[in-house]
Amino acid sequence: MPSSATDHALMRLPFEEWISLSVAAQHAEVDESTAATLARVGRRRGILRSRGKGPAQQVMRIYPGPRRPRTRALGLQQ
Repeated sequence: MPSSATDHALMRLPFEEWISLSVAAQHAEVDESTAATLARVGRRRGILRSRGKGPAQQVMRIYPGPRRPRTRALGLQQ
């Protein structure tokens, strides 16, 4: 189950289907500028792929569930 608003919005995007940012915004129920930010976060987490730039940008969800980057505990870094 998604644990944050970002996770929830990312999971609303169709799986393994290229869609434009404007369509992604509709699926996630956010405006287009927020969809661009969401795409950036999704790419960083390994959930989304993107192609194109600007208004022609498309995204595709490539991971089936919520995913967060690993964080290192301060005392465990070597």
